[in-house]
Amino acid sequence: MMHKLTKIITTIGPSSDSDEMIEKMLHMGVNVIRFNFKHNVVQWHDEKIGKVKEIALRLKKTVGILLDLQGPEIRIRMPEEDMTLEKGEIITLGEKALKEEVKGFSISHPQMLSYLVIGQQLIADDGAFSFEVVEIQPDIKLKSLNKGLLSNRKSLRVPRAVFPLPILIKRDYEGLDLVKRHQIDFVALSYVRKPEDIIYLKNEILKRKLQTKIVAKIETQSALSHLDSIIKESDILMIARGDLGIEMPIEQVPYWQKVIIGKCLEHAKPVITATQMLQSMTNNPYPTRAEVSDVANATYDLTDAVMLSGESAFGTYPLQTIEMMNKTVISNETKFVSDTRLRYLFTTEGNEGLICESAYNLYLALHKRKEEVDGFIVFTRSGKTVHLLSRYRPAIPIFAFAGDERVSNGLSLTFGTYSFVHGEFSSKEQVSRDEIVKSAHRVCNFLGKKSGLFIIMFGDYWLIEGGTSTVKLLSYSTSLVK
Repeated sequence: MMHKLTKIITTIGPSSDSDEMIEKMLHMGVNVIRFNFKHNVVQWHDEKIGKVKEIALRLKKTVGILLDLQGPEIRIRMPEEDMTLEKGEIITLGEKALKEEVKGFSISHPQMLSYLVIGQQLIADDGAFSFEVVEIQPDIKLKSLNKGLLSNRKSLRVPRAVFPLPILIKRDYEGLDLVKRHQIDFVALSYVRKPEDIIYLKNEILKRKLQTKIVAKIETQSALSHLDSIIKESDILMIARGDLGIEMPIEQVPYWQKVIIGKCLEHAKPVITATQMLQSMTNNPYPTRAEVSDVANATYDLTDAVMLSGESAFGTYPLQTIEMMNKTVISNETKFVSDTRLRYLFTTEGNEGLICESAYNLYLALHKRKEEVDGFIVFTRSGKTVHLLSRYRPAIPIFAFAGDERVSNGLSLTFGTYSFVHGEFSSKEQVSRDEIVKSAHRVCNFLGKKSGLFIIMFGDYWLIEGGTSTVKLLSYSTSLVK
């Protein structure tokens, strides 16, 4: 049985939040469940997060949980549920549209209105509607550049504009309370503009004594301008291609996808490719050829994870969509086995980095000799060694043995990694040969094999974080375990 290396994130929603559906998704190989905090009441998130953890524990599955905070997103506010627009029609933007008999809408952050200028373009509903500011005084007037039915609470963007809005809103702080209650693995920050936004969230996390990892969503021009410093401050990046395609000409998004993935590899930071990957499967049982190519190309770009949003949250065919994504990544991720350093410039820093490079060189040498290596076995306290090794994108699994569930789940969206909790290591100074053999036995059981060839990585002293110092080759068979 082939085990996929590229991770799959699915967003949970009305189409997938039943116990039965959650169990099926985990059996199908979903690695991370995403909760979009822009939708549903806090109680729903609280209940469903607890349910996912309960089911994962019962099934003995390692699954990460990602809470996607709302951030300073601007949403449309209308007195009615929808509004019919004609091309060229002039409407009012502001609080007056909520109180008086004038056609138009207000927004969730009205303080932003004072920064608008004549000629500026506004984009609503992820690009479905465009408006031009044609008048500022006494009221803001917009000209509709499209015709159609605009719904209440749809998103509104002002491309390339940066407004002085707080990076977290009141609801996001409620989300951080959930993170503490459920020990959530990942928190995604929306509309990141600069590294200070990440630092602010980091301080809020430290204040609450949390150990969750921060996912910086790259979806603004400002974020691209500060990309290197944002990567440095973040644990993980998400390429939010939908909003990115509003902030820039849409034809430039594929280029930036490759740039962001490359920079994340260089910094040994995991990266998620997201938005509209199999969008047509929201309503259809089969994807378009272009969508399958999009997923495949993300694997060729060497992304850590691919993500489903509306397809799995409220789509008609969530399980078929997961199956299609699974088949696509497995079919393409190991087609071309080559030295990743030929594509990206890696800087090897510190002893741990050198050890990981040595382990990867050993793998390439064995592959060149046509020797079948079943995987790496890595003993890790923090997960850093796994990230340093994973960035080389070896075409074999990395089996990580962690001392606790937090580290194990934190590796759930790292390319090629299958993690196990081995609590004994938390209290022992050294990793013994007997423990290495037992871990190889556990991996063979996982693979359904009686023997295997593994590259082992561990430190002389288990209790020292960042102390990986040894690489060895182990040819294992069940006869080694009595």
